[in-house]
Amino acid sequence: MDRTPATLSSAFPRVDFRLLDGHAQLAVAEAVVGGAPRPVKVTAIIAASFALSEGSAPRAMDLDTARRITAAGREWLLQRTALHFYDCPEWFEAPCLACGARFDLKLSIVDIPRSGPGPGFPVSEAQTSLGKRYFEAPNGAHEEAIARHPDRDARRLIAAQCGLSENAEAEATRFTDRDLDVIETALETISPDIADSVNIACPECGHAAHSRIDPLAFAFPRLVDVLQEVHLIARTYRWSETRILDLPLSRRRAYADLIARDSRTGRQRGVH
Repeated sequence: MDRTPATLSSAFPRVDFRLLDGHAQLAVAEAVVGGAPRPVKVTAIIAASFALSEGSAPRAMDLDTARRITAAGREWLLQRTALHFYDCPEWFEAPCLACGARFDLKLSIVDIPRSGPGPGFPVSEAQTSLGKRYFEAPNGAHEEAIARHPDRDARRLIAAQCGLSENAEAEATRFTDRDLDVIETALETISPDIADSVNIACPECGHAAHSRIDPLAFAFPRLVDVLQEVHLIARTYRWSETRILDLPLSRRRAYADLIARDSRTGRQRGVH
């Protein structure tokens, strides 16, 4: 093993929510609305929402740390973040891939099932045709790499990205299909897992499907709503954007509600 694994040794790291102010909410909203691949969005949301609480003192969750979390740990943190923003954690809207109908789906994400890592995590051992090789459990950086290269063989890319040999990139091109099977099995054995999908049947056409519950599709604030509140408060009180975004989310919403209420009252009284 020539390289130290980058994947964090804690599969589901201990974290604390950062203060949910306008800066964090705006960062989350901008990540969701952007055109970046899903893994890049997840990295930005985790970095904006959490502080890492492992060790002697909490520290900010920067983008690099968010990328080093194992894939299942990132999905778990995304679901936790969704609960922080979403007001109805037991109801979702799911699409039918057969007839196109959209229907309500009752499923709680408050306590999604998950499984811990296997022995040796985050490093797995695989006996390949090139000899014994070591691989680290896939993390966010690996997910981003796969998303950036959809034209490449995903299994060879994982072997190259997760390989701990100094020649991992070159060796990935030489692995046989059997080698790739062995590597895939070794990584699955050590990697934690989390439920993020459900078997459903469309109430309209009866089509059976396996639907992924993706918080990015429903749980996070819309950028236009955040900016609208900032605009409303800035126009009324003449505060700067920074001062408004410094406010805790609940207080900013309270100000926006008061302004909107005064506006409605004024219209009802004929005040313009």
